[in-house]
Amino acid sequence: MEPSEQETATDYWFSDDAARERSVAVLEAMRTYRAAESAMQRRTQIAMGMGENDLLALRYVITAREGGRTIGPKELTHYLGISSASTTVLLDRLERSGEMRRENSPFDRRALILVPTATTADEIQAALGDVPERMVEVANTLDSDEARVVIEFLRKMQAAVDEIDTHESDTK
Repeated sequence: MEPSEQETATDYWFSDDAARERSVAVLEAMRTYRAAESAMQRRTQIAMGMGENDLLALRYVITAREGGRTIGPKELTHYLGISSASTTVLLDRLERSGEMRRENSPFDRRALILVPTATTADEIQAALGDVPERMVEVANTLDSDEARVVIEFLRKMQAAVDEIDTHESDTK
């Protein structure tokens, strides 16, 4: 016996409502996580006596260096979404505090690269405590299929957020 037209419509709407509720629950979980991550970042900033962009810049340069890449002021400017003048002020501040230094690029004499000081990575790790390790432990609870789904979802969410930012700047 085939379902009636009304039953099919009811199933369709119920299914859609359930999918929407599930989507809202996922987005709410992301918001809650982001709030917790922001609170952790504020605690790190306070512990290190740094502003948000200073800490973001340091993390970006350290992560790049650990990955075997070098970062220059122009790339940092683009990453942070600030002006080149603001980047210069930020780098001056980080150099004065001994967190980072600018060096001539070994590949292009006209270019500069940003180098974190030897203690900076250790200071950030000390301020964060064992948080990164606890986060790795949680991620280790995922099997490979679950990890693939999470990674793909987060990449798609990043693309969606980046697209929203692009549309907003296009209308200004």
